[in-house]
Amino acid sequence: LNYEPGEFIFKQGASPNGFICLKEGKVKIIQLAHNGKEQIIDLKSPPDTLGIRALSTNSKYQSSAVALDLVKICLIPSKEFFQILDSCPSIYKELFSYIGKLLVRADYKLVSLTQKTLSARLADTLLLLQETMGKDLEGYIDIQLKRSELAQQSNMTTSNVIRSLSEFKRKKLIDIKGRKIKIIYKETLANISMFDKN
Repeated sequence: LNYEPGEFIFKQGASPNGFICLKEGKVKIIQLAHNGKEQIIDLKSPPDTLGIRALSTNSKYQSSAVALDLVKICLIPSKEFFQILDSCPSIYKELFSYIGKLLVRADYKLVSLTQKTLSARLADTLLLLQETMGKDLEGYIDIQLKRSELAQQSNMTTSNVIRSLSEFKRKKLIDIKGRKIKIIYKETLANISMFDKN
């Protein structure tokens, strides 16, 4: 299945109808707050899965998936997917390992958002974005986010993100071109992430 930028792959509150593999393109996972405001909770790039929690717990989607660019997915209907799992234990093991890694990442992000300083949180966000989104031909993180979206990812205010980015740039840890960000000294950002705690 193919999706254009801005199209919903699935919507919050809907029931999953299969296992979704992200083959091409980038996807943002969002939740709508009670006031209708959109909150980015994750970003995905291939190869990855979408909506695995709802499928594995037989529940409704707690978030929505939106294509950021041209996206191609592979959808395996639920019945066929569970038949595959029953007939191929090795896939069960791979899926179990994958879900475990997601839980470790979620735990790490929770610690980052609640226990680290602003600089450490933003360093975490930039490092994670480069890891998951990759780099473009010029070495910039291969996704362009608004400062407000970076703030959501880092549990910061937009003004604090702007201030921290300026500080990172002043120290020549990153380069900024509009919404594009390039990490220049990855190890230094990792040190800030690790040691700059409350």
